[in-house]
Amino acid sequence: MSDNYNKNRILKNSCLLYVRMLFTMWLNLWTTRLVLANLGIEDMGVYGVVGSIVNMFMILTSGVGTAIQRFITFEMGKKEGNPNSIFCSSLNVIFILSILVLILLEIVGLWFLNNKVNIPQASMTAAQWVFQLSVLTCIINVISIPYNALIIAHEKMNAFAFISILQVILTCTSAYCLSYLDNRLLFYAIFMALISILIRIIYQIYCVIKFPEAQYHFIINTSQIRQLLKFAGVSTTSGILQIISSQGVTFVINWTFGVAINAIYTIALQLKNSILSFAQNIQKAIAPQITKTYASGEIELHKKLIYSGSKMQVFMIYFIMIPFLFRTEYIMQLWLGAPPKYTIEFVQCIIFLSLTYAAFEPIRTAVLATNRITKFMLIPDIANLLALPLSYIIGKVTKEPGYLIFFIVIFEILTCILRIYYATQVSIIKAKDLISNVISRSILVALLSSIICYFLAKYTESDLQGLIILLIINSFILCGLIFIFGLTKYEKRQIIKLIHSMWK
Repeated sequence: MSDNYNKNRILKNSCLLYVRMLFTMWLNLWTTRLVLANLGIEDMGVYGVVGSIVNMFMILTSGVGTAIQRFITFEMGKKEGNPNSIFCSSLNVIFILSILVLILLEIVGLWFLNNKVNIPQASMTAAQWVFQLSVLTCIINVISIPYNALIIAHEKMNAFAFISILQVILTCTSAYCLSYLDNRLLFYAIFMALISILIRIIYQIYCVIKFPEAQYHFIINTSQIRQLLKFAGVSTTSGILQIISSQGVTFVINWTFGVAINAIYTIALQLKNSILSFAQNIQKAIAPQITKTYASGEIELHKKLIYSGSKMQVFMIYFIMIPFLFRTEYIMQLWLGAPPKYTIEFVQCIIFLSLTYAAFEPIRTAVLATNRITKFMLIPDIANLLALPLSYIIGKVTKEPGYLIFFIVIFEILTCILRIYYATQVSIIKAKDLISNVISRSILVALLSSIICYFLAKYTESDLQGLIILLIINSFILCGLIFIFGLTKYEKRQIIKLIHSMWK
């Protein structure tokens, strides 16, 4: 078996990440409830808007982060690679980038906060402090990018699992402590900054101890830096376009409906991200092997990882998404107590994006491995910008937040379809194989599971006990549907072999 492809390692890493997720997901949801109760809907909206400003500038780093992750993982997949040289070149680029981001945030970002954001005057002083603390956290995160890339390239997901558990415990504790403090918005920002800095320091220490590649030496490899910057340039341009469209939605909502609807949108995104985490665990486990198998020329293994990974991520989301759609109102009351108006409509629309993102991530990883990313990234991102003026018009004309969010979700799904088209032009992915191996099987499983879940929801009580019964029964039925209708013959054989190996 190739060292770049190891299904047992994928299974082990996925299990570790799922244990981490089961622990952190509940605490994250509970933390959101505590933050909403302690901050109130307006201050929570202010925190979301200020965070969006910093996130807009973080896109300058995400392009470089994607490049660093790709080149370190690719180098480790090669038979005679030199990941330490890539790591040192990456840090040189990161140090310069962090200074640039700091300058831009303190000039452009601060001006935008003071002049272009609709924030209540009483919260403006706290918003200024939240901004500065978010800038500090941002710079720490930038410097940590190469170290995080090493952990992923080495597939040491146990580090992510245990450190993430620590992070969510500290976050939940901070949210609980807010009830004993005054000026809660400011203290919440302080707590988040301190936690983020602590977690990043832990990651960095772990890398230095565990990986010899993490030893920094002052090296200027102009060839590697040029490759990094070329890849990062396209990725950053794509990221800028994405942040304009995604974070721009926050400002469209703010300008059309105010901070109260901003808070609801933030809640919907948190729920989407929590559900998406079911798929992201598999993605984190398989992404390094997708890149490594391409780097080593193992194309058949590379192809199987893409299609199987895409499909399995969608199936994992079904376990939560389908029951949620039939019990949305009760779950939101259980989570938030009394959910604000429009919350149900927002979360039911946004949740469908988790399916799109989950199915698309292995495809994106495969394209990044080829280094042929220009058309794949830029053309769909430019097209997606049309969503902003159109959604603004829809919000102003209809004066209904529900219509606005529905349009945004549909437009983003169409953009993802355009991305897949360009992926088939530059990678080994074929539209016919994608439809037969992933899309058709996923739709069939979804339809059958939804019909069964509808009748289960009809004959179970809308309370906690009924929800648990619904989840358990639906999970067993979904497992059978996935095995019978969702998997190919090859995938069924692999699953049976894994089960047999675990049993022995």
